[in-house]
Amino acid sequence: MKILLINPNRYHNPPVIPLALEYLAGAVTEAGHDVDVLDLCFSDNPSDELVKALQSLRPDITGISIRQVDTALYRGNEFFLPEIRDYVRLCKMFGTPVVLGGSGFSIMPEKILGYTGAQYGVYGPGEKALAALMDELEQGTVSDSVSIRNGYMALKADHRTTPRAHVVDPSQYLEHEGIFGFRTQYGCNETCFFCVEAGTPVLQRNPQVVGREIEQLVDGGARQFHLCDAEFNISESHCIDVCRAIVDIAGPIRWTLYMKPEPVSARLFHWLAVSGATMITVSIDTLRYGPDNFARLEPFFFLARDNGIKLMVDLSVGYPDEPLSVTVRMLDFLDSLPVYSVGVNSYFRVYPGTLLYEQILATSRLQDRLLPGLPKDDFLAPVFFCQISEQELKPLLAGRQKFRLEGFDMATNYQRVKK
Repeated sequence: MKILLINPNRYHNPPVIPLALEYLAGAVTEAGHDVDVLDLCFSDNPSDELVKALQSLRPDITGISIRQVDTALYRGNEFFLPEIRDYVRLCKMFGTPVVLGGSGFSIMPEKILGYTGAQYGVYGPGEKALAALMDELEQGTVSDSVSIRNGYMALKADHRTTPRAHVVDPSQYLEHEGIFGFRTQYGCNETCFFCVEAGTPVLQRNPQVVGREIEQLVDGGARQFHLCDAEFNISESHCIDVCRAIVDIAGPIRWTLYMKPEPVSARLFHWLAVSGATMITVSIDTLRYGPDNFARLEPFFFLARDNGIKLMVDLSVGYPDEPLSVTVRMLDFLDSLPVYSVGVNSYFRVYPGTLLYEQILATSRLQDRLLPGLPKDDFLAPVFFCQISEQELKPLLAGRQKFRLEGFDMATNYQRVKK
């Protein structure tokens, strides 16, 4: 069976090499199916390119990976689903069924499937679930009553890590400051009140497979990497095993990553430094790490400094009914610590299923803080909760050189460090 995997993501700040398609292509090829890839990132006429690909390749099914529903920032927000819906329509015009997946699709799979009109979807990691769906379609055993497959369950049932297929030309991405991504695990066991990945099953990749994957990329000329896990340090022992595998198999690399403040240890930061980690972004919000928990944050900052790793902070302030005094104390605290830069965000994109979403639906006064207001489409299109406005935040950040408001500078953290 032949599948056409499509990368529809044309967001260029910076352009992101479609890692998911390479993992999917590896899994589907290993399962005995044929794969073609259509990368639309730099396309001037994506719809025309899709039509030409459908005409020439005649795939049995198309897979569209949705990395983001929208840009998630209030200022200059871009909503991507209308374009995805157009691509689904074109595929269906050629009689080609469509399966959707990706981190964006997994935020609200039922709603996105209904909005776009696609026939199938995969929630969570898609490697095993997509290959299984194609097997069923080929054998005529697919159940029309199960339109959305659970990728976490499929991957949990089959622990083998499939090889990554190098099917995307990285040259244009690298010219526009894109870098190579890799994963060591899926899911997140945290409970951030605004996050769509909170509480998703954690499935770890084999550290040796990760090391060999990076070795192949290094042999191909890759020099800079970014980890695409939600948070790296879910399991400290797994983190250390990954770092050791990188060193033993590929040699030290230059890489950046996201982490949470806990768990941390001197041993973990030692191996991060030995493996070549140059920058860490740590995600903090005032609800979980307010003034009563400042002492829990400090070790992370000093361990990073002592190991020569630059530290960036993504700071979320303004949980429902947060006093402004809590925000000020957090800013003062972070200003006293060894940190390279702090990005401050107080506009929370409200996604169905999050704790914030449930609280807003249950509390009418919080609905008055929604921008542009309470939606009729159940938050499919971008809606933001704001407890503390930009106008209130700007005076609090005045004179603090390390701090910036998110949404004004669209560069990523690794771009900021590079500059």
